[in-house]
Amino acid sequence: MNPSTTRKKMQGKNGGSSIEEIKFEMIIPDSLYPVERLYAYIELGTRKTFKKGSAVLIPGEEPKALIYILSGRIRVNLVVDDGRERFIYTAGKYNMMGRLFEAYNQYYIVALEKTEICYFTKQQLELIFQKDQEVFFDIIKNYHAKISYYMRQMAEMDLYNPTIRVVRLLYKLCMTKGVAVGDSFEIQIDLSLKRISEITGAHYVTVSKVLGGLKKKNIIEKNKNTIIIHDLKGLKRLTQETHIFSNQGRSLDNDLFSL
Repeated sequence: MNPSTTRKKMQGKNGGSSIEEIKFEMIIPDSLYPVERLYAYIELGTRKTFKKGSAVLIPGEEPKALIYILSGRIRVNLVVDDGRERFIYTAGKYNMMGRLFEAYNQYYIVALEKTEICYFTKQQLELIFQKDQEVFFDIIKNYHAKISYYMRQMAEMDLYNPTIRVVRLLYKLCMTKGVAVGDSFEIQIDLSLKRISEITGAHYVTVSKVLGGLKKKNIIEKNKNTIIIHDLKGLKRLTQETHIFSNQGRSLDNDLFSL
């Protein structure tokens, strides 16, 4: 069977790339609901370009404007009291971060590549909303997407063992982004072990062990830019377990994994 002739996206009954793309964005914290409509009003804001690796926002900086990305990419980290950083999300073109009001100011934003930002003040946004009310609702949708994502993340952290969170992430990626190639499914995505660790809250070593165990049993094979699922049913079954590794260092389910 020629894989090139059997490529088919995994879609729901309604199909449609836009629905699928929104689902994908809600699984990976990257550009959660871009606000493309706001781009039409960038002449009202203030534009600034940042080099790769430079700070867009430093911890403690007072809020003064909405941050809107015209090009490039940023990474948003939360800085806690002891100075450690926690990854929150990445964002690309048309995405935004609200920095208009007094709130928690310990955010550290870095440009992952050359990035152009447009800043909108409260007064400028009020003028835009008067001209185009849909911009206001798109911004609300952006906030809603972020809130919904992190509410689910909190539930995942509370309800599932770290190893299961890794498996669930891989399964959901397959269901929303997987493409059938022969008897397997492929997900085209550059998702490092570190990134999986940041998203799931599982330790880097745990992520490595889970992926190693899945590969050993020919359930999943992960390359730099591709995740290949050979046994979707087996992967789904693991999402319903309470944990993978036992206290004795041996796995459940016929010793699926070995430490």
